[in-house]
Amino acid sequence: MTTSTAFPDPMVFDPHYLRLKDHLIESTGLAYYSDKDADLAGRIRRRFSKIGLHDCISYLDFLTNSENGQTELDELIAELTIGETYFFRYREQFEALRTTVLPGIIARNQHSRRLHVWSAGCATGAEAYSVAILLSRELSQHIQGWDISIVGTDINRAFLARARDGRFDEWAFRSTPDEVRHACFHQSGNSWVINPEYKRRVAFQYHNLVKHPFPSLVNNLCCFDLILCRNAMIYFSRDIMRKLIAQFHQSLVEGGWLLVGHAEPNTELFQSFGTVNVPGATLYQKTERSAYSNGTRDVELYPPMILDLAAPNGVALPTLLEPPAKHMPVAISIPPAAPTLSDVRLLADQREWADAARCSRKLLETDALNPRAHFYYALVLEQMGRHVEGEQSLRKTIYLDRSFVLAHYYLGLILQTRGERRAAVRSFENARALLRNLDAGQIFADANELTASDLMSLAETHLEVLQRR
Repeated sequence: MTTSTAFPDPMVFDPHYLRLKDHLIESTGLAYYSDKDADLAGRIRRRFSKIGLHDCISYLDFLTNSENGQTELDELIAELTIGETYFFRYREQFEALRTTVLPGIIARNQHSRRLHVWSAGCATGAEAYSVAILLSRELSQHIQGWDISIVGTDINRAFLARARDGRFDEWAFRSTPDEVRHACFHQSGNSWVINPEYKRRVAFQYHNLVKHPFPSLVNNLCCFDLILCRNAMIYFSRDIMRKLIAQFHQSLVEGGWLLVGHAEPNTELFQSFGTVNVPGATLYQKTERSAYSNGTRDVELYPPMILDLAAPNGVALPTLLEPPAKHMPVAISIPPAAPTLSDVRLLADQREWADAARCSRKLLETDALNPRAHFYYALVLEQMGRHVEGEQSLRKTIYLDRSFVLAHYYLGLILQTRGERRAAVRSFENARALLRNLDAGQIFADANELTASDLMSLAETHLEVLQRR
């Protein structure tokens, strides 16, 4: 056991400290604290004082046996991680976004007219809002009428509430030109509040990268054109990092991009990606070439308005609704005459959204009272950007089966994404009420094998974030 100071916290001599430490690292992946006992003990002690415990074994029992243990673990994780962030952090990466990454995505998505971005480990939201500002100010003429969604996720509920509020202090603008600040924010007391036109495309939701599955249609965490996960993975062990990087790869569309922090590039860990070198930064792209080798290339930065960066196609895509299979089944080119839910799932797994939608409609023509068929149709419609129809199909699901927990939960997610706070709260409360009547270990096969206990924790966390002021 090592410590980071000559005078370690007395807690490290508690006979059960090592058990508690091992449990925390195993549960969270935060190997960063393996050799930082003084720091870890001090942060744990702050939680002791808040919940009225005094020793490691009592706290370990609380985490593992109490019905509030999962909530407390989330609070401790928030204590152990750093939420320091600011607008346009790492300017070289944002320059690459402006001149290479986003123009390339826009060129590739001219047919679908959709752009899906994930800020993973978003803290108080500066990164997600920075992308929204960049799109609106630099590329707006190319995305008029597009379905743009930027989702930020984090494990710190207080940070998520602040992100949703969109209120920042002066320190968050230390890398932002005054002209941009005054154009995109308005002052309110000692704070700056982001203007509505830059806020409307950004939504925030709770997600634990280590514990909660992704990609996931049910959590609307899949099929991204761009993922930013910068300085979150530095806390994790190498094995956890390898797992997360593989999941990010599965969560991207073909040609999609992953941006990580300056301290995180590692050739061995990112072998599934193509490595793209730009001035001052290293980017990772999911391409046909990267599926077989880690080709590294240097690219010239495109002028801001040139949209001709093509991305290759043709790699078999991983499943979204179930764990990735070693060998993908052959894609269905034409929806079968008598489709089943399995056919819809297979098409959705392969991101054949139009065919999945046609398959769903055929299924509903013969089985219009099937709530699961309406639920899957809603998931597909959401991915196609047909949000009104998707909500209608979800409400049909609930009308046919008011105990359909996932439909209530997913409706809460999409209403939360649209900023309909009160309606989202009602949906999450409905999901929570139904979950109270289920066995905690019940598994939802349609939700990446989440248990009722997992879903309850997620619903309660979304409610806490939505109800914070």
